[in-house]
Amino acid sequence: METWFWILGWVLSFLTITGNLFTIFLICSRRNLRTKTNAFILSLAVADFFVGLSVIPSMFFCDNFCEWPRRWLSWVNFTRWLFSNASVVNLCVLVLDRFIAIVHPLKYITFMNRRRINQVIFFSWLLTVSFNVLKVTLYMFYFRKIRVIFIWLIIIFFEFLPCVVLISCFASMIFHVHKHDRSARIVAKQLRFNHQVSFKTHHEKSAVIMMGIVIGVFLVCYGMYLRCSFLILFHTTSSPCNDEKYKIPVLVLNSAINPLAYAFLKRDIKREFKRIVSAAFKENNKVN
Repeated sequence: METWFWILGWVLSFLTITGNLFTIFLICSRRNLRTKTNAFILSLAVADFFVGLSVIPSMFFCDNFCEWPRRWLSWVNFTRWLFSNASVVNLCVLVLDRFIAIVHPLKYITFMNRRRINQVIFFSWLLTVSFNVLKVTLYMFYFRKIRVIFIWLIIIFFEFLPCVVLISCFASMIFHVHKHDRSARIVAKQLRFNHQVSFKTHHEKSAVIMMGIVIGVFLVCYGMYLRCSFLILFHTTSSPCNDEKYKIPVLVLNSAINPLAYAFLKRDIKREFKRIVSAAFKENNKVN
């Protein structure tokens, strides 16, 4: 890999680690942030934190210590792809949560209780860990015949299906918010003659914008991986993609952009972030 790749990779890894670590700290330390949605954000932040901690560092050490035994390298790659896949699954769960909350708000109140949220998060991690443990175990013992099967499973469950789910949910959320906003404007016009009425859909719009940024980066990233997976399946050469130096930084960027989206677009996290920054400035001024 060229020097620019390692510089960019380490910078993105640093941003991913610090941004997601701050998100984890913020949600865990502030009681008012321990909400249903933030439970999914916390789980995603943990996965993204370990993406920053494992992807570029593992590539760097593998590149410089290539004499390592094949089984060791298999476990290094296991940690790398475990947290990448966990990030995919947790993002899909988060978007599905927002989809139900926006499109079916009454059902969301009764359906998404604390117990069910914990179960969803637990099974999302269990699915990811089980799949990756099985994959690396079979690879370590040279079961090469199952390689194609696992590539198809990765394509379906961690690349293609997430893209379809995210696009469908996002399109439905946009349609619902537009419909709600239009209905609110009509009702406001009818009542404005006698009353000062204001209908706000700012909260829903912020949620959709936040999801749009996160999903957009995800689709760019996993579009590249989807292309590469199909090339591996239908080409005889060992490395038909030859684009790792581009898609790996985008993969880390995908995990780095999430905490920025929360900090600037999710109201409760944005409010706590401003409060911490303001307190830090006041403390600094007192010292000076």
